[in-house]
Amino acid sequence: MTLRIEQDGRLCRIALAAPDRRNALDAAACRDLYHELSDAASDEATGAILLEADGPVFCAAAEPDDDAIFSIGSTIAKPVVAAVQGVALSGGLALAANAHVVVAAQGTSFGLTGMREGKWQESAFQALARALGPRRALELALTSRVFSTSEAMSWGLIHYVAPPFELDDRATEIATALANANPAAVRQALARQI
Repeated sequence: MTLRIEQDGRLCRIALAAPDRRNALDAAACRDLYHELSDAASDEATGAILLEADGPVFCAAAEPDDDAIFSIGSTIAKPVVAAVQGVALSGGLALAANAHVVVAAQGTSFGLTGMREGKWQESAFQALARALGPRRALELALTSRVFSTSEAMSWGLIHYVAPPFELDDRATEIATALANANPAAVRQALARQI
């Protein structure tokens, strides 16, 4: 199993759980993640979702067979908080771009690096374009450059930066507050971006 699911009160924690593969997700794992996120969002007992990862890397790649996983942030009915550490590359970056709130560990690297391998990653590009705007996303896709947490913060891709040893606590604190917020108000807020 490449995912670990835990219910913690009104918070559903979904962890990428293949650290030996740098939490890279193949098409089947992307489908599993999509279904787990969708199930959590439709569960009345869940108020928010925390997307996190085991090991030192958030997600080095994700190769879906359709773009549903990279557009879920604009359609999901519960807030998603991502706790990102190490690297978030290509599809991993797209997963972070889909979260409503992103907390990153200091020193995390981000990049849409498919062009280095001669691949255009349309669905990952679209996810990044929704988060950063098409001009910045195109530059990042064309150059395949890896960028820092400070750049990601200044562009609005991430919202909070924490020391690596505080990442879990900070992300859990934010996600728990969202999970316990008034559900009707949260739905209204998310409806503005869906």
